[in-house]
Amino acid sequence: MAVLSSVNVTFFRVGFLSFLAFACLKDVNIILTNPSILMFTQALNLPVLTMSSYSAQLGLFAAVFSLMAIQDLVPLLEQNTQFFESVVPIRLFFFFLLTAYAYCRAGNLFLHNNAVIIYGGCEVWINFLIFSAVRDEKNERFKLSNRVTLEDEPEFLEPLTELEASEMAAQVEESNSSEEE
Repeated sequence: MAVLSSVNVTFFRVGFLSFLAFACLKDVNIILTNPSILMFTQALNLPVLTMSSYSAQLGLFAAVFSLMAIQDLVPLLEQNTQFFESVVPIRLFFFFLLTAYAYCRAGNLFLHNNAVIIYGGCEVWINFLIFSAVRDEKNERFKLSNRVTLEDEPEFLEPLTELEASEMAAQVEESNSSEEE
């Protein structure tokens, strides 16, 4: 079992979203003033988002992040792999489009800021890891379900009779002569 299995990466995403929900309720500036976030902000030439710790929108964001975490946690505990096989590619595509649009539209400061673009980048990265792990596990399940074992083969092969051998030789000669023409 790989270290980056779909279960492990999905638990990481649930923890990531839970931390974001907690940070929105406690003090969002622990994320926005993080030196790593500020370094990415300067490297990408993004405007810095500053928010009051008592902003009313933070409660809504905390609820959204919590619901997104629960949305992944419940199917994960039920081992519903079909859910992740169908939802993760759509989610990856959506977050990629949102992040690309937000980065390219420099005039729209509602989307073109460090919080939206860095969060979108994190979601793209995490969902890509989940997508890769889910596809790998799906291929492994396919290999296991379609595996040929030694029990499927006959215990011994019977030798061809002289008549069967001459018929096979004639068919081979016939196919060789038709290929040459």
